[in-house]
Amino acid sequence: MTPPRRPRAGGWERRYFDKVDKGTEFDDCHIWLGAKDDYGYGKFRLPNGQVKGTHIIAWELANQKTVPPGWHVDHRCRIRACCNPDHLEPVPATENVARGESFSARNARKTHCPKGHEYSEENTRWHSGRRECITCIRARDKERRQARRQEKEEIYAHEID
Repeated sequence: MTPPRRPRAGGWERRYFDKVDKGTEFDDCHIWLGAKDDYGYGKFRLPNGQVKGTHIIAWELANQKTVPPGWHVDHRCRIRACCNPDHLEPVPATENVARGESFSARNARKTHCPKGHEYSEENTRWHSGRRECITCIRARDKERRQARRQEKEEIYAHEID
């Protein structure tokens, strides 16, 4: 068993802030210079051994409270390595995803289907977790019925000949 490490002078907070570049202007992003995960978020090992997001630590230190369970700390500046508490806001996980630029977030912000019909409550059907435009479904079904009807008529006309 390895002996516990002796704490550095100034505590873990000093070690944390030594890895933050606060920039030159008042409202600059505070960029994390230490370890980052594969997605570009800063990571920091706390004295208890827990690895935590540096943006979460920054918000919690600035506000003297923890992020509520199930909530995420959103970067309003959209810079993942930013630790400026003024750029951070705790939001519910669903809100954080909706604010993002992922494929699902972009699709969730769409208000109309590809053919231009509005995704209103009356014109939207949910199927396997996806939105579907009822106007488009009805038009597609009508085309299929007409195609089947025409196919049957052609078969019948061919049999008569």
